[in-house]
Amino acid sequence: MKVKRSELSECEVTVMKCIWDAKEPVTCAQIMETLKEKYGLDYKSSTVYTFLKTLREKGFVSCEKKDLTYYMALKQEDEYRKEVLKKTKNFWFGGSPSKLLSALVEAEEISEKERKELKRLIDGMDRLD
Repeated sequence: MKVKRSELSECEVTVMKCIWDAKEPVTCAQIMETLKEKYGLDYKSSTVYTFLKTLREKGFVSCEKKDLTYYMALKQEDEYRKEVLKKTKNFWFGGSPSKLLSALVEAEEISEKERKELKRLIDGMDRLD
């Protein structure tokens, strides 16, 4: 039996994003359609089935066979996103949230509205202490 790992390849993350965005069980054909329409990825069904098999082995999806096989997320998107952000913060920024936020602000064009929203969020966190 393979060990469950939380690390996903870029392709696996994209397949998971299709499943998460669907908000309901989806077939391989539906995933393929979303991959093509939303991400410009034109994979063969055998490739997507391989991704789905790996995602099952990693504990991210389960499937249920009715007339067709439907796939559903076992791990929630926000849970995975928090794990990835925490790993990124620890690896690239020495565990510093302020360095992570600083890098994000430097890398992206931040509007005045977004700056105010970030400030509001940070100021609101002070009240949680």
